[in-house]
Amino acid sequence: MLIKFFPNGKGGGAGPVEYLTARTVLAYDDNRDLIRDASGQPMSVTRAPLPEVVRGDPQSMIDLIDVCPHKWTYCAGVVSFAREDAPTEDQEQEVIDRFEEIAFAGLDADRYACFCPITN
Repeated sequence: MLIKFFPNGKGGGAGPVEYLTARTVLAYDDNRDLIRDASGQPMSVTRAPLPEVVRGDPQSMIDLIDVCPHKWTYCAGVVSFAREDAPTEDQEQEVIDRFEEIAFAGLDADRYACFCPITN
């Protein structure tokens, strides 16, 4: 299991939330370099299967981020597994629960919002 936080977190909520739930996204190679066609235009790929939101509500997350008065309006990260790990849905929920306990230690559940889509 790998947990990583990304350096982004400024701006409105539509961008990050819609990216996480989008059917079509930009295509990257194994080195995370953007794949371009012969004319230099970025290529896209259709996610299969589509992302499944297992915690949180996309529109509520967008709204919360949009009303945040701070410079840094959200924190984004990933909890990922190697394909051969193949956690069950119950195990995924347990990981999310433990992550929230650690990441938001000392906060009541009504003091933070977590949005968790599962993507492959």
